[in-house]
Amino acid sequence: MKTKVQELYDNPKSRGFVNHLIKSYLPSSKIQKVWNFEKGQKEACNVCGQKLGAIGPMMKYLDENKADLMKSFTLQLRKEVNGEEVKREDNIYVKALGKDKVLGMTAEKTDTCLCHQCCVDLLELTQNGLLMGDKNLTYQINQMQRDQIFDRFDESPAIDDEDKAKVKEIKKKVNKDRKITTFGDLQALQDLKQKMEENN
Repeated sequence: MKTKVQELYDNPKSRGFVNHLIKSYLPSSKIQKVWNFEKGQKEACNVCGQKLGAIGPMMKYLDENKADLMKSFTLQLRKEVNGEEVKREDNIYVKALGKDKVLGMTAEKTDTCLCHQCCVDLLELTQNGLLMGDKNLTYQINQMQRDQIFDRFDESPAIDDEDKAKVKEIKKKVNKDRKITTFGDLQALQDLKQKMEENN
């Protein structure tokens, strides 16, 4: 059975959206929990529609209901120790978040939010696609790697403005030609790399 992420990826009209999610949420170190939703922001997963909660309101609820939550936590702990089943809706953190919600995930450079399962599905789609030789996914990952390298050049204090302008021009050329996947043979970048290494 296909995941919602796979269904979106298989549809040519929504594949661009999945490409955006890949660039935003991968590698997984980019993923962060939603602290608060922005005004007007949809409090649901942008892929599957699952209702989402945020850390900020959850922490506020926990802080405002400390006494009741301690009693609930003690009862919950007793049940778990005795091997009794604790219903999801009885879990104190679920109560704080909202019984029909899961914690929302987001990333930098996107206004989307995903549930945990869709983050996992996105990662699996990308891994499987790379293993199966999916040309689009291979291109997306190669482009992300190139962009990371260019960002390192751009952020380096060892490179002056004139050199950064050269890097910008090279980046334009590389991104223009979709066939280019490496640029180790470009002498200008090799020279700048050496300059950065000499300046730590």
